[in-house]
Amino acid sequence: MPPRDSFFSVANVLSLSRVPLGLLFAVVLVAPWGGAWPAMWVLALAGLTDALDGHIARREHARRQGNPRAETPAGTGSWLDPICDKIFVATVLFAIWFHGRPPILWLGLILARELAQLPLSVIYVAVPALRQWLRYDFRASLLGKAATVSQFAAITALVFKNPAAPLAAGLACAVGCLALADYVLRAVRIARYRRSEVSAR
Repeated sequence: MPPRDSFFSVANVLSLSRVPLGLLFAVVLVAPWGGAWPAMWVLALAGLTDALDGHIARREHARRQGNPRAETPAGTGSWLDPICDKIFVATVLFAIWFHGRPPILWLGLILARELAQLPLSVIYVAVPALRQWLRYDFRASLLGKAATVSQFAAITALVFKNPAAPLAAGLACAVGCLALADYVLRAVRIARYRRSEVSAR
């Protein structure tokens, strides 16, 4: 059975905090008293919550298990975290477009992974039987972390209207697509393993 964890755990609250932080980024960027640098501080705070939520979830699970090397199960946070990430990135990019009107293509390149992965995540969350059978772990791989870093770099370039922004957007798209392919391959491997478990019974 999939793990039953608290939706409002510290780690999940940190993940959820990125939704209002996205709105705060938008306000700070476009407000007369704000601007690029204050908005970047909000972006940095969101990045800190992204780094901390997984660490806290793993530490809390290890504490409950009494084993510092216990593997964190694919609980609520494993799918809540990436969904909050996608909402945050979409809000930030809309604010950047509203403020500076960069080419839509650049924003689409940065959002490419989210646009492709979000429907898959929503289906997974909306179908309890699929969650129970697959028990997919959405925790970021190295490619997933690299995709997040490249997104933040592209967003920074857009905020400061750096000439390298289109190149950064293209890189974010390329790394994001590789990360999405890695997620899909991982799901295929897990599905094959679950099917072999059922066949062996």
